[in-house]
Order: sequence, then structure tokens, then C-alpha cells
Amino acid sequence: MKRQNIRTLSLIVSTFTYLLVGAAIFDAFESEHEVIQRNALETIESMLKRKYNMSEQDFKILTTVVIKSVPHKAGVQWKFEGAFYFATTVLTTIGYGHSTPATWGGKTFCMFYALAGIPLGLVMFQSIGERLNTFVAYSLRYCKNLDIGQH
Repeated sequence: MKRQNIRTLSLIVSTFTYLLVGAAIFDAFESEHEVIQRNALETIESMLKRKYNMSEQDFKILTTVVIKSVPHKAGVQWKFEGAFYFATTVLTTIGYGHSTPATWGGKTFCMFYALAGIPLGLVMFQSIGERLNTFVAYSLRYCKNLDIGQH
């Protein structure tokens, strides 16, 4: 295997490992806070149902209306899958903004994670681009040689 290919592959593996570690740390910092918030919401839900004598079906309708008005807040965000998604948006500098760490530890880790991860992502994408460029150039030369050989 060529040295450049090994470099690209090792950058991809390093970046993916970095994303997995970052997701695990975001999960550790943020998931407990999210569970506490969810429990508080469930307590408030119970209070509202009792206070206004709402049926479960009526409350589900109300909940659906609220969730549809803010779709990005629906579902569990800081389990590993959501944390991996967030780590990827940080590393690629996409930063959609609908998910952000709420805890002090999560915010602090995010700053340092981005400081190291963004350059790693840039180098990895550059290396992938170089490999794609080499592949396309080789493919074009090969196709050109096939075309010349038929005449």
C-alpha cells in the first residue's frame, strides 16, 4: 500500500476514533442533565393533567402540538447517537445550532474538543481529497488510453 494511502486511512481511523471518544464524553457530561430535565418535565406533566383534569389522549394531542412547533427538541438528544451527531457537527464546523451542551463540563469540553478536532478534520478531508484527485486522474488516464487503443 502506498504511503499516502496509509496516511489517509490512518487519518480516517484517527478522526473516527476521535469522534467516538468525543461522543462518549459528551454523552457522559450531558445525558444525566437531560434525564433530570426529562424527569422534571414528567412531574410537571402529571401536575398539569391533575390540575386541568386532562385525559391521556388530550395531553398527547397537546404534546404533539408543542413538539411540532419545535421539532428539533423532540426525542432524546444526548444519548450516544445524538452525541456522535453533535461531535460530527463540531468537527466539521457545520454547527447547526439546535443542539448545544448545557452543562459547564460539556461546554468546556466542547471548546477543547473543537480546538483539536477541527484541524484533524481539515487534514483528514484534505487527504481524502488528494486520494480522490489521484483516483480520478488515474481513471481519466486509463479511459483515455482505452480510447486511443481502439482507433
